[in-house]
Amino acid sequence: MGDGGKRKLRAKLLARLINGKIKLSVDYSVGEIMKDLELELGITLLYMQALKAREYVRVLVMGRPMDQYKILSWMCAVIVRGNADLRAYVELDGCRFKRMFVAYGACLNGFILGSKKMVFVDGTHLSGPYEGTLLAALALGANNHIFELAYAVEGGNK
Repeated sequence: MGDGGKRKLRAKLLARLINGKIKLSVDYSVGEIMKDLELELGITLLYMQALKAREYVRVLVMGRPMDQYKILSWMCAVIVRGNADLRAYVELDGCRFKRMFVAYGACLNGFILGSKKMVFVDGTHLSGPYEGTLLAALALGANNHIFELAYAVEGGNK
C-alpha cells in the first residue's frame, strides 16, 4: 500500500470518529475536531488531517455540492406549487447552474398596492468555489422602509 492509500485510510478512520458530531453540527470547526479528538481519545492531529476528515464526512452527510444543482429545478417547482403567487425560475446548462430568480407573491402584491414605484437593484459578487453574483430588487414601502421584491443568482464562469 502506497502513502496515498494510508492517507485515505486515515481520513476514513477519522471521519468515522467525527461523523456523529458533524451530523449534529454542520459548522463543526477544524479546531474543535482537533481539540475533541485530543481530549477524548488522546489523538493529536495535524490541521490538514482534521480538515480532510471533516470534508470527507460532509460529502457523506450532505452529498457533493455539484449534486445539489441537479434537484434545483424540482425544488423551484415544489415551491411554486406550494405558493401559487410565487415566481421562481432556474436555468441549468446540463448539470451546470446558470441563473435563478425568485419573487414571492406577497412581495410583488405589496409593491403593486403600497410601495413607492421606484425599484433599487443591488448586487454582490460571490466568492469561493461557486462564483457568481447575488442580485436583490428592493423598493421603499409606504413608510419608507426597505421592501424586498425579488432576488436572483447569476452563476459564475467556472
